Amino acid sequence: MDPELVMFCMVATPFLEDGALDEVGLRVHVRRLVGAGQGIYLGSGGAGEGHVLTVDELRRIYDIGVQEAKGKVPVCANPRESRSAQAMYEVAKQAVDADVDMVQLYQLDGGHGMIPTQIEQEAYFRELLDELKHPVAISIHALAGYRATVPFLVDLCARYSQIAALNVMHPSNAYFMELRDALPASVRLYTMSTNLVHVLTLGASGALLAENNVIPNICQSIFDAYESGDLAAVSLGTQTLQRFDNIVYRWMPSTARWVKMAMKVLGQGNGVLRPPYQLPGEDEQRKMATAFANMKIQDLEDRAMQRKLS
Repeated sequence: MDPELVMFCMVATPFLEDGALDEVGLRVHVRRLVGAGQGIYLGSGGAGEGHVLTVDELRRIYDIGVQEAKGKVPVCANPRESRSAQAMYEVAKQAVDADVDMVQLYQLDGGHGMIPTQIEQEAYFRELLDELKHPVAISIHALAGYRATVPFLVDLCARYSQIAALNVMHPSNAYFMELRDALPASVRLYTMSTNLVHVLTLGASGALLAENNVIPNICQSIFDAYESGDLAAVSLGTQTLQRFDNIVYRWMPSTARWVKMAMKVLGQGNGVLRPPYQLPGEDEQRKMATAFANMKIQDLEDRAMQRKLS
């Protein structure tokens, strides 16, 4: 699958009431995302609670995602941030063996305030990419606390042809444009919902979001309208997404917390999180439900789905 623009969902990981992986729930959720045309990233450290999943659980999640979605939408794995190449490889190898389309590699997670030097960054990626011959995406995320330089990424992409994409999260427009100008068109650049439409005009090939766990058709409507040149619909979808964010971001930081909470109050899930996450109490859930009702978010999502089906 290689659509022109892809809206990727950082897929939430459903759990049963006892905390075990909910395989049936995951299949239902992935099918819903596929129906909306969303690409999927599985097992991420944010929305997917990847840091509290065992390697065996992650492999099972990758297998289910491939079974349900491969050949329909792009299926990718998002191994959790790691403090060594070996730890990242342990999970990435499971994703490759499950036959996902692409594996995202985070920058080295320094931890304890450490900022990796250029030499340390080079050693980390060299160890990984010398072993992983599968298509990969490199994540450049503000939460890492640093970002690789443009010359370093250009050199890395030139040396390793398996780098198919860079996922540039919270970019400045200047940094994004420098990357797009310096890299070949074969290396796609993806971003996040913040400033999405503007970054699309700078050459992004899509976005990685968590909001589409809850409102996948609204999210997809932005790309559909952008590709068709319907600027009024782009504006409507973007405004709706921002209003949704204005509600759920009250429960940030922690993507998993607000995603599971939103899915529960809209009847899309049971809200079960794995510790250390704890679902906000009933008063907080009522506040979110009231805000959603005032916005008529479920009606807007249903209409977006009907427009896609018509």
